Amino acid sequence: MRTFFKRLFWGVILNSLSIFVCQKVLNYFLNDFFFRGTIIELIIFAFILTILNFLIKPILRLVFLPIIWLTLGLFTLIINLIILKTAAFLMPDVLIINSTLTWLLASMIISILNSFLHLIH
Repeated sequence: MRTFFKRLFWGVILNSLSIFVCQKVLNYFLNDFFFRGTIIELIIFAFILTILNFLIKPILRLVFLPIIWLTLGLFTLIINLIILKTAAFLMPDVLIINSTLTWLLASMIISILNSFLHLIH
Protein backbone atom coordinates (compact mmCIF):
# COMPACT_ATOMS: atom_id res chain seq x y z
CA MET A 1 0.00 0.00 0.00
CA ARG A 2 2.87 2.32 0.77
CA THR A 3 4.45 1.74 -2.62
CA PHE A 4 1.13 2.54 -4.31
CA PHE A 5 1.00 5.96 -2.68
CA LYS A 6 4.65 6.52 -3.51
CA ARG A 7 4.00 5.68 -7.16
CA LEU A 8 0.88 7.85 -7.13
CA PHE A 9 2.81 10.79 -5.67
CA TRP A 10 5.65 10.50 -8.19
CA GLY A 11 3.16 9.94 -10.99
CA VAL A 12 1.36 13.18 -10.19
CA ILE A 13 4.67 15.06 -9.94
CA LEU A 14 6.00 13.66 -13.23
CA ASN A 15 2.72 14.13 -15.07
CA SER A 16 2.54 17.75 -13.87
CA LEU A 17 6.07 18.25 -15.09
CA SER A 18 5.34 16.54 -18.41
CA ILE A 19 2.27 18.73 -19.05
CA PHE A 20 4.39 21.79 -18.28
CA VAL A 21 7.17 20.58 -20.62
CA CYS A 22 4.61 19.83 -23.34
CA GLN A 23 3.21 23.33 -23.06
CA LYS A 24 6.63 24.96 -23.33
CA VAL A 25 8.02 22.73 -26.10
CA LEU A 26 4.92 22.38 -28.25
CA ASN A 27 3.99 26.05 -27.97
CA TYR A 28 7.50 26.95 -29.04
CA PHE A 29 7.41 24.78 -32.17
CA LEU A 30 3.72 24.48 -33.10
CA ASN A 31 1.85 27.04 -30.96
CA ASP A 32 -0.99 24.54 -30.62
CA PHE A 33 -0.87 23.15 -27.05
CA PHE A 34 -2.81 25.26 -24.58
CA PHE A 35 -3.12 24.42 -20.91
CA ARG A 36 -5.53 26.96 -19.47
CA GLY A 37 -5.64 26.62 -15.76
CA THR A 38 -4.05 27.26 -12.42
CA ILE A 39 -1.45 25.18 -10.65
CA ILE A 40 -4.21 23.44 -8.72
CA GLU A 41 -5.94 22.48 -11.98
CA LEU A 42 -2.59 21.25 -13.31
CA ILE A 43 -2.19 19.00 -10.28
CA ILE A 44 -5.80 17.76 -10.59
CA PHE A 45 -5.27 17.05 -14.30
CA ALA A 46 -2.00 15.24 -13.51
CA PHE A 47 -3.81 13.23 -10.82
CA ILE A 48 -6.50 12.20 -13.31
CA LEU A 49 -3.82 11.29 -15.86
CA THR A 50 -1.94 9.24 -13.26
CA ILE A 51 -5.07 7.37 -12.17
CA LEU A 52 -5.91 6.63 -15.80
CA ASN A 53 -2.36 5.39 -16.35
CA PHE A 54 -2.64 3.08 -13.34
CA LEU A 55 -6.13 1.74 -14.02
CA ILE A 56 -7.00 1.97 -17.72
CA LYS A 57 -3.60 1.64 -19.40
CA PRO A 58 -2.91 -1.96 -18.25
CA ILE A 59 -6.36 -3.01 -19.49
CA LEU A 60 -5.81 -1.36 -22.87
CA ARG A 61 -2.35 -2.91 -23.16
CA LEU A 62 -3.81 -6.34 -22.47
CA VAL A 63 -6.63 -5.89 -24.97
CA PHE A 64 -4.34 -4.56 -27.71
CA LEU A 65 -1.40 -6.86 -26.95
CA PRO A 66 -1.36 -8.52 -30.41
CA ILE A 67 -1.38 -5.12 -32.14
CA ILE A 68 1.40 -3.91 -29.84
CA TRP A 69 3.46 -6.96 -30.80
CA LEU A 70 2.78 -6.50 -34.52
CA THR A 71 3.79 -2.83 -34.43
CA LEU A 72 6.81 -3.56 -32.22
CA GLY A 73 5.48 -1.37 -29.43
CA LEU A 74 4.54 1.68 -31.49
CA PHE A 75 0.85 1.17 -30.74
CA THR A 76 1.57 2.15 -27.13
CA LEU A 77 1.74 5.73 -28.41
CA ILE A 78 -1.88 5.37 -29.50
CA ILE A 79 -2.77 3.97 -26.09
CA ASN A 80 -1.09 6.95 -24.44
CA LEU A 81 -3.01 9.21 -26.82
CA ILE A 82 -6.27 7.57 -25.74
CA ILE A 83 -5.36 8.10 -22.08
CA LEU A 84 -4.47 11.76 -22.71
CA LYS A 85 -7.68 12.40 -24.66
CA THR A 86 -9.71 10.76 -21.90
CA ALA A 87 -8.11 13.00 -19.29
CA ALA A 88 -8.76 16.03 -21.50
CA PHE A 89 -12.38 14.89 -21.89
CA LEU A 90 -12.79 14.70 -18.11
CA MET A 91 -11.49 18.28 -17.72
CA PRO A 92 -12.73 19.87 -20.97
CA ASP A 93 -11.76 23.53 -20.59
CA VAL A 94 -8.29 22.95 -19.18
CA LEU A 95 -6.40 21.31 -22.05
CA ILE A 96 -6.94 22.59 -25.58
CA ILE A 97 -5.12 20.90 -28.47
CA ASN A 98 -6.23 21.55 -32.04
CA SER A 99 -4.18 19.28 -34.32
CA THR A 100 -3.60 15.55 -34.46
CA LEU A 101 0.17 16.04 -34.73
CA THR A 102 0.18 17.95 -31.46
CA TRP A 103 -1.86 15.20 -29.77
CA LEU A 104 0.68 12.60 -30.95
CA LEU A 105 3.69 14.68 -29.92
CA ALA A 106 2.16 15.43 -26.53
CA SER A 107 1.45 11.75 -25.91
CA MET A 108 5.01 10.92 -26.96
CA ILE A 109 6.54 13.49 -24.59
CA ILE A 110 4.31 12.37 -21.74
CA SER A 111 5.09 8.69 -22.34
CA ILE A 112 8.84 9.38 -22.40
CA LEU A 113 8.63 11.29 -19.14
CA ASN A 114 6.34 8.62 -17.65
CA SER A 115 8.97 6.00 -18.40
CA PHE A 116 11.04 7.66 -15.69
CA LEU A 117 8.30 6.69 -13.25
CA HIS A 118 9.06 3.04 -13.94
CA LEU A 119 12.74 3.70 -13.24
CA ILE A 120 11.97 5.14 -9.80
CA HIS A 121 10.46 2.02 -8.30
